Order: sequence, then structure tokens, then C-alpha cells
Amino acid sequence: MLSIDKITTSPEETSSYAKSLASAFNPGTIYGFNGEIASGKTTFIKGVLSGLDFKGMVNSPTFTLINEYEAKEKVVHIDCYRERSISRWIQLGIIEYFNSNSIILIEWPKVINTILPKDVVYINFENININTRRIISV
Repeated sequence: MLSIDKITTSPEETSSYAKSLASAFNPGTIYGFNGEIASGKTTFIKGVLSGLDFKGMVNSPTFTLINEYEAKEKVVHIDCYRERSISRWIQLGIIEYFNSNSIILIEWPKVINTILPKDVVYINFENININTRRIISV
């Protein structure tokens, strides 16, 4: 089980910390990232991908909705912020992702809560001040 309770004081520290945890992210597991805008979710995910030896560019899929990365393990990065329609997510094939052997990383998972499996691992981000974040898994 991924256990996190960490305060970071810069984006670089958040990314580096996530990189150190990357081996704890398991294929076939769905991770939900909760937190307000600019709380470090995407920065953390970039660190996880770096720790999984992904060398390319990592961008938030805010507009593309889903990005797939071939790293040590296949990683699917989903951002539910802009698309609120459950039927649209189902049309995009999100259920197939849930049933895959990929590491699934979802920003704003509350948007699709009604279709998420029960065993999602949630990681919460809280802004303490402009550069300080608290990252907690539950």
C-alpha cells in the first residue's frame, strides 16, 4: 500500500519526491489525485513518470483528456477537470482503461466517482502557501 504524508516546498521537491515513490505505483491500480488547481498534482505525476524512466515530455491532459505513456510500465494519465459528462467518459473507453494492466493516474477523479471502481488509491494535495504543499494518501 502506498503511504504518503509529506510536505514539499517547491515543484522540484514535489517532483523529486514522486520520483522516489515511482516503484510503489503498481500496474492495474487506479490512483486518484485530488486537490485544487495548482496544488501539485501534475508536477507529482511528472515525477512518477520520471521515476518509471519515461524520458519524453509530460503534459497535463486537461484538453486532450487522456495521455498514454510507455515507460517501465504503461501509464495512463487522465484529467477529468474539463469534461464533466459521465457518458462522454464511457464513450471514450475509460472503463477499458480501468480494466487494463496499466498504471492509471486520474486528476479530478470526483468528476467520475460514480463509475470508478471501489479500490482507487487516493492521493490528496493541499496548498499550504504559494510554494508549500502537503501530499497525503488515504
